[in-house]
Amino acid sequence: MFAFELALRLFCYRIAFFTNKEKWWNIFDFFIVALSFVAIEYLVLRTLRTLRILRLISSVPAMRVVVDAVLKTIPAMLSISALLSIFYYIYGVLCVELFGEKFPEWFGTLPRALYTLFQIMTLESWSMGIVRPVMEVYPYAWIVFVSYIVIVGMIALNLIVGVIVNSLNEINNK
Repeated sequence: MFAFELALRLFCYRIAFFTNKEKWWNIFDFFIVALSFVAIEYLVLRTLRTLRILRLISSVPAMRVVVDAVLKTIPAMLSISALLSIFYYIYGVLCVELFGEKFPEWFGTLPRALYTLFQIMTLESWSMGIVRPVMEVYPYAWIVFVSYIVIVGMIALNLIVGVIVNSLNEINNK
């Protein structure tokens, strides 16, 4: 059905299919359908046929708006990601230095500390599983963890949401 619909659109629009204002969505559709034909021949590529569901993005106008907004936010997202990485690294080194000796399973090395901080950032069993045991040995450890959650978990992640919402507003205004 996708191939038939694409063939009809190519027949109707001819070269305009690749040059009109929706050319990028048309090229996306063409790529997905062409990939599915290639995937028929190769077993490994057969799983790529599931990508045809992505054609829904180009079919539903509301989804197009959301995808456009997300694509327009990529430069701002890279800046926010860099800022998040800097804080993440700073807190990782801080935790290794402060808590690594007594809690090597969580903070013994930088990769372990970064993984533990990721767990804390997602708020997955951070209080009872990590912070309270650390606070039994280091009573003021809560300052490090709460400041980390506020800076990384609240401020930085809300910046990401704000950038996306701002981009959606700009697209809706246009």
